[in-house]
Amino acid sequence: MIAIGTQQPQALRGVAARSLFVRCLTCGFAVAVFAAAHSAANAQSGGAIYGVTTLDVAPDAAAQGVTLLREYRDGALKQAGNTGVTLLEEADRPNRFVIYEGWTDQSAYEANEKAAPSAQLREKLKPIAGAPYDRREYQVIAVGPSQPPASAATVYMQLHLDVFPPGIEPTLAAAKAVAEAARKGEGNLRYDVVKSVKPPQSHTTFLAAWRDRKAFDAYESSTYARQFRDTVGPLLGSPFDDRLYVPIN
Repeated sequence: MIAIGTQQPQALRGVAARSLFVRCLTCGFAVAVFAAAHSAANAQSGGAIYGVTTLDVAPDAAAQGVTLLREYRDGALKQAGNTGVTLLEEADRPNRFVIYEGWTDQSAYEANEKAAPSAQLREKLKPIAGAPYDRREYQVIAVGPSQPPASAATVYMQLHLDVFPPGIEPTLAAAKAVAEAARKGEGNLRYDVVKSVKPPQSHTTFLAAWRDRKAFDAYESSTYARQFRDTVGPLLGSPFDDRLYVPIN
């Protein structure tokens, strides 16, 4: 009796362990299927896609980098489905750049990825690259009307957020609120918020512009901007990384 009593719980524990293992595999498979289906649904939804490319070149190659970006912009604007290309140069580090571009849908974005302008940009950047070439695709969260740069004093902000998965929805809600409020602010020219297409969709990029530095500073100290930072701060999986840029004409 004692032997049976000792062995039976072990057997039951083995069965329970195997059952738990199977459930974990099933759960993991379900998550993977959901992620793949969600990505496919995004690709087929026909919604606008935004490409965000960040890149560095060697400090002595900044002028060459600007030339390459302009060549890419000229080519991309001729591609079917393009809705605009914004080129930016970091204010304090002129060898760091952002390409922000809109596409009517996923198909147009992917076609451009295979087109000559993209291939030529990647190839020509290799000899002068100062950091890995980073290009990501995003879907719209809050994109409103935009105005062209008002003057040479125009200031752009690019903010990239990465939050832990439980913080995605609160971050998106806060992002929509701050975008709506910022667009009504003095001197604001645009305020876009886009979210990564690929799961886990925890990456969010903001691209905004103001008439001048004074208008940007007013935004930074506004109640709605402070509330946004207070909301997303505890949710972040990486630093709150906002940078200032000037437009490349």
